[in-house]
Amino acid sequence: MILWMILFLIAGMILIISEFFLPGGVLGVLGVVLILISAALGIHGHPDQALFIIFAEIIGICLCLILGYFVITRTKASRLLTQEHSLNAADGYVSAESDTSLLDQRGIVLTALRPAGTINVGNKRVDAVSDGSFIEEGASVRVIEIHGSRVVVETIDNET
Repeated sequence: MILWMILFLIAGMILIISEFFLPGGVLGVLGVVLILISAALGIHGHPDQALFIIFAEIIGICLCLILGYFVITRTKASRLLTQEHSLNAADGYVSAESDTSLLDQRGIVLTALRPAGTINVGNKRVDAVSDGSFIEEGASVRVIEIHGSRVVVETIDNET
C-alpha cells in the first residue's frame, strides 16, 4: 500500500509540473486528484500515522515546487518559457504598419459607422471607427487618430 501511495504522489507531482509546460487545467487537476488519492491511501493503510503522512506530503510538495522553481529558472527551460526582452515599436516590433499620412485627412463615409465601417480618403478605402457616435453613410469625416491599423474618425461640418 505504501508503494502505491508513493507512486500516486510522484505521478501527481509530475502532472502538476507538466501543467506549467502544457497549460489547460486538466493535468493540474489530475495531479491534485492523484495527490489526494495518495494521502487517502496513506491514511487508510496507516491511520495511526495520518498526521505524519499529511505533513510529509505537504513538505514533499513544497520541496518539489521550490526545487522545480530553481531548476526551471536556472536552466534553458526558462528561456523557452519566457520572453527575455520586450517587443516595442522602437526596436521595430509592430503588429501593423500605421499609415500616418491619413492623419487629419478628410473623407466620405461609404458604409455607416456604428461605430465601425468604411470610409473613402483620397480614392482609398479605409476601415475606420467613429469616435463613439453613429455616423451616417455619405457624411464627411476627418481622421483624428491612428493606432496601428485602427483609424479613428469624427464628423465634420460641411461649412469648409
